[in-house]
Amino acid sequence: MSLYSSFDDMLGPCDSNGSNSASGKAKVIFAQDGGVDDYMGTIILAEMHKKKKIDFLGEIVLNGDSVLPYSMEITYKFHALLGIADIPVLLSKARMYNAFPYCYRRDTMNMANIDTLAEFSCPMPKEPLDGDEWLREQLQSAGEKSITYVCTASLTNLADVLQSSPELERKIGSIIWMAGAVNVKGNLDREIYKGWNDKAEWNVFADPLAASWIFEHTAIEMNMFPLDIADKAPVDGQFMIEVEQQTSRECSDPNRAMLNDIVYKAYKDICVSQPYYRLWDTVAVAFLAMPELYASPERMQLAVVTTSEQEGWTAVRGSGVKSSYWREVKVFMDFSSDQALEKFIHLVATHTF
Repeated sequence: MSLYSSFDDMLGPCDSNGSNSASGKAKVIFAQDGGVDDYMGTIILAEMHKKKKIDFLGEIVLNGDSVLPYSMEITYKFHALLGIADIPVLLSKARMYNAFPYCYRRDTMNMANIDTLAEFSCPMPKEPLDGDEWLREQLQSAGEKSITYVCTASLTNLADVLQSSPELERKIGSIIWMAGAVNVKGNLDREIYKGWNDKAEWNVFADPLAASWIFEHTAIEMNMFPLDIADKAPVDGQFMIEVEQQTSRECSDPNRAMLNDIVYKAYKDICVSQPYYRLWDTVAVAFLAMPELYASPERMQLAVVTTSEQEGWTAVRGSGVKSSYWREVKVFMDFSSDQALEKFIHLVATHTF
């Protein structure tokens, strides 16, 4: 059962300066790290913005699970194809504490070289805009609790801004974060390095110190979408069938037809060959568009482990981990039903938000 029929139900009322009132729209900042699945998040937010369901303020790219300048080029092109070129694309200067393996990051290069995407051109700045300074300025000018911070990367840049300007915390109403693993194993590939633990998920492991700082030193509502739910949304199967069908349907918008082709080729050529690949980031971002498909969250007391042996583990209180703090987090563990999962896959594959 889900508690929410809309994203506004989850946000609830906000103060007079905020945007989450009955007549307002959520002001969304998206932070992503340039993986294939991140760009499905861009599509979801763009469609919601164009339908006036949210106010999409900007997209910050972290140099995480990707390679520059490819990740920036892809993001600029996606904004142009989606008709949201006026929404800023920015680059964070943040660096990961634990870098993603290059064999993961080169997926961005492969995506950028997909023929349809490589041949598409659009205006791009010679120098990317500073994502960290932009984030600071957005928070400074925002009403209290008016910002929804959607993150499918590490929390490095957010921690950097709030550590230097802690008064800006009150401007963020909620964080929606694809991260963590609770009752399932993490996704560090121990075939790459056998010394990695089996508990951490990459968006936490990339910078456990930043995640731990946010957990311990802020009181922002945290909505976490761990591998427990994300692993239930595979790429292969229904999703790929419907994504392929999109490429053969009549489409009057040439940019939309091009985007359908790019999405299909990206998942077919890059993701399907990786059998562990799931719609990880999409599960978190899509919650804004279809919260009724998700089971009610569990309120858990969590801490991020920063010691080397289990580094990056989002440990639950009572798991034997010793911590100086325990942070209450709303953890979304499942979809509301098997039918809801099927509907989620259908709506994501057809870009129907």
